[in-house]
Amino acid sequence: MIMLLAGSEMAYAQTIPDANTNPNIQTYGRPGYPKITIFVWGTPTGGTWSIEEGTDLVEFLSVSAGGANMTDRSPDRRIIYTVKLYRRGQTQGDPIFSARLENLFARRIDYPSLQNGDILVLDAEAKRRLSWRDISQVTGTIASLVSTYLLLDRL
Repeated sequence: MIMLLAGSEMAYAQTIPDANTNPNIQTYGRPGYPKITIFVWGTPTGGTWSIEEGTDLVEFLSVSAGGANMTDRSPDRRIIYTVKLYRRGQTQGDPIFSARLENLFARRIDYPSLQNGDILVLDAEAKRRLSWRDISQVTGTIASLVSTYLLLDRL
């Protein structure tokens, strides 16, 4: 009796999308090799990545962040890129690894290997440089304040 009320349609389980069928998952690696899933934040090619197990962090950053405009040079500002690696679903607190991008690519530091479920964050911080324009503005302001003081002192 209960079966008649439930209907005659079959129930199906949801399928989990994989990198081969889901266009939102980007892939990197050789076909047929074991893959791990990495989450990338802060780059134009960010998102979910299915990469070959054992892929080096520097190699992966070259692929995933290669589209970012990291050569944006300006005389007035400089951009400092920082790579942060979070593990086991952690997105707050201290990352397990953090380094400036130029130190990572120069291989001045040791870095961990990528694991399944890692979250890789690429932060860009723009800092303004002290330029001759800033110095001349400060000097001009001080000079006008001194001349105003000297004029008012003579009155």
